[in-house]
Amino acid sequence: MMEIYNEQVFDLLTKRFPKGGLTVRQHPISSYFYPQDLRVVPVATYNDIERLLIEGIRNRTIASTNMNKTSSRAHTIVTIHFDQIIQTNHGETKKMSTIHFVDLAGSEGLSSSRISDDRLNENTNINRSLLTLGNVVSALVGKSLGIKQKVAVPCQDSILTKLLQNSFGGNSKTIMIATISPADVHYNETLNTLIFADRVKRIKNVVMINEYPIEKLIHQLKEENQCLTLLIETGNYYLQLNVKHGMTDQDIELIRQQTENEILTQIQNNQKILQDSKISWDIKLKNARVDDENCCSKSLKSTQFDDTFPYLANLNEDPMLSYVLCHYLNTDEITIGRRDCTIYLNGLSILEHHAIIRHIDMNKYELSPAESTANIKVNGYNLNGTIYLQHKDCILFGANHLYVFLNPTDEQQSLLDTPTIITWEYAQKEIAKAKGFSLENNSTIEQDDIQQKILNLLPLISEVNAISEELNKYRIFEIILMPISSWDGILIQGSKLLIRMKNLVNRNVWFWDDVKFLNRIYIIKEHYQKFIDGQENILYIAKEDDPFWEPVEDVLIGTANVFLQSLVHSMDFDDEIYIIDYKGFDQGRLHINLSPCLPNGDILNKEHFIDHPDELLNKPFSFKMTINYIEINDEHYNKGLRIRYKIFNELKFNETNVICRQTLYARINQTRIITIPNVDNNWLNF
Repeated sequence: MMEIYNEQVFDLLTKRFPKGGLTVRQHPISSYFYPQDLRVVPVATYNDIERLLIEGIRNRTIASTNMNKTSSRAHTIVTIHFDQIIQTNHGETKKMSTIHFVDLAGSEGLSSSRISDDRLNENTNINRSLLTLGNVVSALVGKSLGIKQKVAVPCQDSILTKLLQNSFGGNSKTIMIATISPADVHYNETLNTLIFADRVKRIKNVVMINEYPIEKLIHQLKEENQCLTLLIETGNYYLQLNVKHGMTDQDIELIRQQTENEILTQIQNNQKILQDSKISWDIKLKNARVDDENCCSKSLKSTQFDDTFPYLANLNEDPMLSYVLCHYLNTDEITIGRRDCTIYLNGLSILEHHAIIRHIDMNKYELSPAESTANIKVNGYNLNGTIYLQHKDCILFGANHLYVFLNPTDEQQSLLDTPTIITWEYAQKEIAKAKGFSLENNSTIEQDDIQQKILNLLPLISEVNAISEELNKYRIFEIILMPISSWDGILIQGSKLLIRMKNLVNRNVWFWDDVKFLNRIYIIKEHYQKFIDGQENILYIAKEDDPFWEPVEDVLIGTANVFLQSLVHSMDFDDEIYIIDYKGFDQGRLHINLSPCLPNGDILNKEHFIDHPDELLNKPFSFKMTINYIEINDEHYNKGLRIRYKIFNELKFNETNVICRQTLYARINQTRIITIPNVDNNWLNF
């Protein structure tokens, strides 16, 4: 059982996750790819398979938090080998079959046109592997239909297709179960999934029975080892090296050493298989069960307790990974952290000694930070001191370790509006409410969409802030809701969800939409993974390649609204209006004058005055707008400002020249005459 994340292979039947994952090697004779040292466990019943699946899911849950992985972006492969030994007059015959259960990660639904504005356009490994899989399927369909008999099947373009290469041949059958959504917002994803499933259905293969005499298989392995050993001794493998033009002697020597190591590794693997063939099946099963008992003894000790014990259960975005880890609070003091603790946690913002849970009396447990800098949230609120835990409290340790406290002996303490089963989504709603986001049940479709985006983005915001702090990038991210009328200059109600990145050193800010942020955070996480693996020093990369760096750009300080009601009564508007930012704070003042006039700018005569606004209908109307001066409060914005504005249905913003250079006050004195050829009801209402 393995997981492919970021083009790296991890063994889910072991608790050890080496940096960079398992090495994927190619068999020198069959050319098939395989992950080296992947654990293979003999089983006798389907219950054994189910038990191993549970173990794999548990290890996957631990890895997804400790290694800062996103489970929805990982491919999972469960492989079951079926061997049937048949006694015949000519000896033993083995009939073999292999089944791969592949849980494909969902394709990232990011439109390339929507992220084209981002200077770092992510080439995600998840999309790369799915694209390669699609190309492989297309090539196989072409061969099945006789359209493209000579086309090459590009199995070697991704780790996923490399490992499944032997299943793409003629002696296999493929069944695909597609997950689709009836929601219209997922139309494109559903259509693409159905098209892909239809292509898979068109693959036609001729299946044969894999039945071989055991003696023949053993003989083939011995012959293979002899051939491989001969290659090493004679050095003939040197002729098979993929030497390209322009390679140096050092490059060629490196390829030679890699090829030789792969051949030696294959010889060792074949030797293990030969030795393994001498061991009876019953002994293999016995040894496997002993190994499982030794590996799982600690985890069993931590989970097999009386149901009356309070415990912490993990919450995960993937419902299958929730309530997999249960830490029972069976002692008077439980320590939580990276090292020498009762409950071991790893990952972003987890300290060596992070938190302490104490048993006070019969049904009371208190939680406190082990250090003042420990990042802990209870029901969305930061924990700065000691708190008594209530049944079904949601606790966030660090950036992404989310747990629920369950106390079966004190269930009456839970609030009446608390759901029966606490989910990851409910916990994220609690965090969102604590941050001031109102999540209403009776909301519009647009509001539901924003609420769902907030719930999905909050844990990512927490992670990227933790990465920024650990790498000393001095950037902080937060979700903001900007009025559409302020951001786009369109007179419609509603809010636009944006992510604000702030430089803590010079106070510069940038506003990203959610698509750009999602594109950027996956690049940040890939860089961070390389950093902790020792592959890349992200602290000293060029700023153009740094996902935390952005060139300085214009930023919206605030908006000032001018009311035009006086114009319909042929009256002037002359006032100093406040500039208000998206948080409602005063950022300065703008003096503006509006006055009805003739098309040439002259003052209206008495004959142009009206008694009722309806008299303006179906007539031309002109008014003069003069922006006199601006005064801002924050000296950080005195590097240069410009004012941009729209009037009613104008498509583009009008802009002033750059002002306020090295000063907080500037006279503008910009005048513009606006003429409406024919006033209709829309203009009148405006």
